[in-house]
Formats: sequence, C-alpha cells, structure tokens
Amino acid sequence: MNGTPRARARETDANEIAALRDWLAALDPGVAAEFGVRAESFGDAFAVLAPGTETVFFNRVVGLSVLQRPSRTLVRDIADFFRGADARFMVHVPEEAARTELPDWLGEEGLEPQGEWITLRRCADPAPPPSTDLRVESVGPSQATHFAETLCTGYGMPDEWAPLYEGLVGRPGWRHYMAWDGALPVATASIFLQGARAWCGNSGTLRRYRHRGAHTALSRLRLKDGLDAGCASFTGETWQRPGLPNQSLRNHTRDGWQEVYRRLNYVSTDE
Repeated sequence: MNGTPRARARETDANEIAALRDWLAALDPGVAAEFGVRAESFGDAFAVLAPGTETVFFNRVVGLSVLQRPSRTLVRDIADFFRGADARFMVHVPEEAARTELPDWLGEEGLEPQGEWITLRRCADPAPPPSTDLRVESVGPSQATHFAETLCTGYGMPDEWAPLYEGLVGRPGWRHYMAWDGALPVATASIFLQGARAWCGNSGTLRRYRHRGAHTALSRLRLKDGLDAGCASFTGETWQRPGLPNQSLRNHTRDGWQEVYRRLNYVSTDE
C-alpha cells in the first residue's frame, strides 16, 4: 500500500464523501423531499441527513478528525444540524482520536460509542476470478428496482426505502452488480469510479443466500471492472458487530484488502 497511514485514511474518507455527494445528486427530488434528505459540509467533514429513514446509517458524519480538525464549536454545530431535524445521528471517530478531547465533546452533546466500522483499501493487484454457483453480472437501469429492493433487503431495510438507491443505477461513474439464483435476485454490489480511485459499497446479500460466494464474486467482478477502467486503488467500509464474526472482512482480506483504520461510532442517545 502506498502513502502514509494518515494519507490512506484521508483517501478512504474522501472517496466515501464523493460517493455520498453523488448519491445525493442522483436522488429524485420527490424522493429527497419524502425522506427529508439534505447534506451539510462542516469544513472538510460531511454530514448527510435523512430523518425520514429514522436510522443513523442515513444520518451521519464522515471525515471528522480525518479530513477536518474538530473543535468544540464545530461539534456543537453538527449536533444542532441534526437536532434541527429531530434526527438521531452518528459521528464516525477514528480510534486514534479517542485519546483526544473529541469524545468528551461528543459526550456533552449526548453521543455515546456504539460499535465500529472498519475502513479498507486495496491496491491495483489483479483480482481473482469470481467463483460461485450463482449467476453474477453487471446491471443497468432496467434492473434499478430489483437492485434497490435487493440491497434494502440485504441491509435489513424496508422496501419502501428502495427509491433512495434506484437513481444510482445507470448514473455516470457508477457500475452496479447483482447475483441471481435463476430469476431471483439475491445479492448486490456497486463501484463508484473517480479516475484512478474507486469507492466500493452497496454490498448486500439476502440472508438465506449468504455463504454461497455471492459477496466475494460480486466484489471480484467490480474490482476487475475498476482495474480495466484504470483504477489504481479501491476503498470501502465494513461494519463490525460486537461478538459476531465479520464474513465481509474475511472475504475482503482474503482478496488483498487491508485495514486502514477503525471508526468508533458515536451515536446520539436523545430522541
């Protein structure tokens, strides 16, 4: 892996923010209004807000302490932004920042640590070929609804949230993939291409189809497409649930991904 740990951390957060910005740009205005979606920059940190979803996954801050130096005033401004919409929210905090004043400032605003995410990066080594008994392929706009509904189900989200993802399918810079069992869509993945860099995400698999190689096969397919497009590095994130095995992390590590840093998730406790 090239660059310093700090540079790699900045790359991962910058890539994710770029993907989030483009996701916002792809939203149908009616869908954005229905869920109350909007965003705000706090220096180089980025906050996305969607109070209609009532989940911190769509109400969170990326880049604080990694791209933007925090301050007590900035933390208060972030909290006010979400509270103005009556939304619970999450702030990603790198482990190294746990030894600074930032956790105390977040605590004063009613946030507590709840779990962590792991950020990952991969260089441009060739990707192994996909291997699964399921059919895997790239998909276009005609499959937007199938893609979005399958992703939501894989993430444990209601189908009513599918319109939040439909606008990405067919959008320039994005490529999307699905695994199928016959005519049944069972898994999803995406890649957002940004010149020599790419963000990988939207990897969801239906529960009863896990452990059949769909996640790895789709990940390898999008890596191949990214390499063919000239990408030199790939970044992404995975969720770490306390006490549970992380199959996604194992799959990525086996295919050459390396951990960049761990995010402690500080979540607001007030409704």
